[in-house]
Amino acid sequence: MQVALVGLGVMGKNLALNLIEKGLTLVAYDKNPDAGAELLSCAKALGLADRLHIVSDLNDMVRRLEPPRSILLLVPAGELVDKVCTELAEAGVECDDIIVDCGNSNYKDGISRKLKFQNKFEFATMGISGGAEGARHGPAMMASGSEGGWERVEPWFEKVAASYKGESCFARVGQSASGHFVKMVHNGIEYALMQLIAEMYQLLRLGTNRTPKKVADIFNDWSEGTLNSYLLSISSHILSLETTEGEPLVDLIDNKVGAKGTGLWTAQNALELGIAVPSLVAAVQARHLTNTCDTHAAKEMTYAAKATNTVELDLEELKDAFTLASLLAYRQGLALIKGASRAHQWKVDLAKTLQTWRAGCIIRADYLDNVAEGVEFIDSMQRESAALRKVTGAAVASGLAFPVLTATQTYIATLTTPSNGHLVQAQRDYFGEHGIKTHSGEVCHLTDLVDIDEKVR
Repeated sequence: MQVALVGLGVMGKNLALNLIEKGLTLVAYDKNPDAGAELLSCAKALGLADRLHIVSDLNDMVRRLEPPRSILLLVPAGELVDKVCTELAEAGVECDDIIVDCGNSNYKDGISRKLKFQNKFEFATMGISGGAEGARHGPAMMASGSEGGWERVEPWFEKVAASYKGESCFARVGQSASGHFVKMVHNGIEYALMQLIAEMYQLLRLGTNRTPKKVADIFNDWSEGTLNSYLLSISSHILSLETTEGEPLVDLIDNKVGAKGTGLWTAQNALELGIAVPSLVAAVQARHLTNTCDTHAAKEMTYAAKATNTVELDLEELKDAFTLASLLAYRQGLALIKGASRAHQWKVDLAKTLQTWRAGCIIRADYLDNVAEGVEFIDSMQRESAALRKVTGAAVASGLAFPVLTATQTYIATLTTPSNGHLVQAQRDYFGEHGIKTHSGEVCHLTDLVDIDEKVR
């Protein structure tokens, strides 16, 4: 089987090595000739150079491939994807050829490209997670679309992807550009879980005066049980690292956090679709808050430092709170995917989506079976629910910041306790005559229910 790959950055190079190791013949191109030379050197070291052909331009790539062609793109999202697609069309790709955008593109761009190039080639999308290590040894691959070209490459991608209990973590999750939407939400969940773990660390470190190594030991204990996950494991490892002088690694790192945009897209799309994912949105805003000194509104957002308090914590309750908060981050993400699938008629299969997250990706975790059980399982977690309330209260009392923890408690409380929406409805009708809906289902105005002699001015 012959496949082409455009883009030999960190992800592209490692995926290329994975592809040829699994038996594919690869034609590869990057505008930087040094990237091709480096890949060829790695392939030679593995004894796989005979399966790799580095080309100097896209015209040469198209000529070398036997039709129907299968071409993967791992180039930065945005205009460059359009540029490469246009150049491939000019180089002679045909209607039966499939070009798969494997980068972190916005799903809306995928929909537009599918229409733009529909008479030139088959355009498909696939989100890939796992970083460089995953790309090299088996990533999670979230593909989408019904293009006929998938039938050629799908069996190979099932081998290239990570596997979990004998099942591949490659799947076509739904129609159109849903693969990129699913990958986007994957990253939104990733933001929330990373921030949640950081908040657990902050609470233990500054709220109870434990050292980073002590916190690492706690996280390690959690990882050895049902909470085992990639992000928790790497966090434990990071917190255990010290310099030769015995200084914790984390104390040497600045607090400003960067982002590539997928978390922001998750928040924006959730707002557009009217689906509440407060834990995911809070994680995005938490990153923004770390960079306030670099914003135009820096002076208006800079306040005097405040003292914080130590708190008493039961470690079992903290573990229970973290367990429920983690599950709810996934459940919010799945609700967003389901809502988008319904709105766009993508027919996304949530079971297949979760299967792609079982191994290889950043948000892989042993407790995904519990996530799959859904609302019924969450409703059964009475002890964890009580712990989340108690721990959130103690965390707030410390004076430290816990955006995802508090957002998650607010999320589950809003959905499981009496709402205050009736007063907000009344306020909107009072000043704007937007109407209210009563318990009987009647739509009316406040003045239809009570006499108001004169409104507050």
